[in-house]
Amino acid sequence: MRDKMKHLLIRIIFPALMLCQIAAAQQIFLVREAETSAPGDSSLALSGTQRSQCLLNTLRSSGLKQIIVSQSKSAQETAAPLAKELKITPMVLPAIQTQVAVRNLIYGSGANALFVGDPKTLTSVIQLLHAGTIQTIGPNEYDKMFLVTIASGSASPVATLRYCSSGASSAAPATATPPSAPRKPANTKPATKKP
Repeated sequence: MRDKMKHLLIRIIFPALMLCQIAAAQQIFLVREAETSAPGDSSLALSGTQRSQCLLNTLRSSGLKQIIVSQSKSAQETAAPLAKELKITPMVLPAIQTQVAVRNLIYGSGANALFVGDPKTLTSVIQLLHAGTIQTIGPNEYDKMFLVTIASGSASPVATLRYCSSGASSAAPATATPPSAPRKPANTKPATKKP
């Protein structure tokens, strides 16, 4: 009888514990600020405004409880439609406070979060999350979204997604970009001279 109870407990409790751990996983989404109308700290261009709406459509059902943005006007405007819909007041942090941003992303709400910043800050935050590294974000690459999952106190390797094509106003579902295959070195045989 005791063995049957033990077996039953293992069959019921162990899966329940596993589900609790899965449910406790936290997702952190990171995007760069959308396209601006002019260089520097300026408002969003029309394409940037469309991108902020697309971000809203993409993440509205993602369970976000926290939004952190850098102090730039463009980062704040990128997150504004989503923050308004979800009734979340974004936390504004200067770019130099990336460690504070990371602490707040992980411990602030313990739930899914969004970080919006410039490419350099995104790279720093991902590294501080111990989620690996990302390829350099090009000056015209606005459609990348990075996803880090925190479970059992550690971060998964960062996943690169694409959430809107350039200037898109409708939400295309975020799709993962598979890691690029390692490149083989070019043929490095020394050239032979013919007599």
